[in-house]
Amino acid sequence: MDKGKRKTLTVVAGALASLCIAAIVAVAIVFLFVESASQKKEAMHRAGYPAAGVPRAEARQASGGTAEDSDVADPEDEAGDVETSDGEKQEEKTPEELQEEEEEKKVEAFDSLTDKWMEKEGGEVTMKDMDDFVAAFKSIPASRKDECLHRALNLVSDDHVLLLAGILFDKSIDAEYLELVFNDVLNRDEEVKKLILPKIFKDKTHPCWADTAWILDVTGELPKKEKSE
Repeated sequence: MDKGKRKTLTVVAGALASLCIAAIVAVAIVFLFVESASQKKEAMHRAGYPAAGVPRAEARQASGGTAEDSDVADPEDEAGDVETSDGEKQEEKTPEELQEEEEEKKVEAFDSLTDKWMEKEGGEVTMKDMDDFVAAFKSIPASRKDECLHRALNLVSDDHVLLLAGILFDKSIDAEYLELVFNDVLNRDEEVKKLILPKIFKDKTHPCWADTAWILDVTGELPKKEKSE
């Protein structure tokens, strides 16, 4: 083989060797880049950064947390919701709803007293019992007083009628409720009327005084002093 051919083959071999070396270097660079990116991604994941395209709630769960662990509210959280101690979301109540709940508690408190005395057999009604019953009635919202009083009138027996008398004797209560109790008393046993009507008659400022005086006069039970006048 002459020198020209050998020289050509040497040049070709050198070029091929250079291409192989370049390819090997390129592969090594790509490998190093991919490895570096993978390590960086792993480091970010350990630091708590969510992967791109992964929702925050899922990223927190993937890192061992829960959707509730973040102090920043998610945009999907509904306005007006509050979180309970067990993690469940509960709709926050409006002032109107809170007021209705409070009023309902007062109604239930009065009805409970009524039920207590309805079920109770015998036993005298003390001044404290009367005061408690009247106070519970006064606390009821105006829109519910009528229904609660009618219920009490139907359930309280003659033995415990002084509970109702406590309402009747309290002139700070609206006259319409005093008249309801007064009319109920008139339909009860004679002994009940004899116990309550004379007390009303002694107070001429009472809204039911005129009717009481007329009834006592008709029944002949008007005090003698009043008859002589």
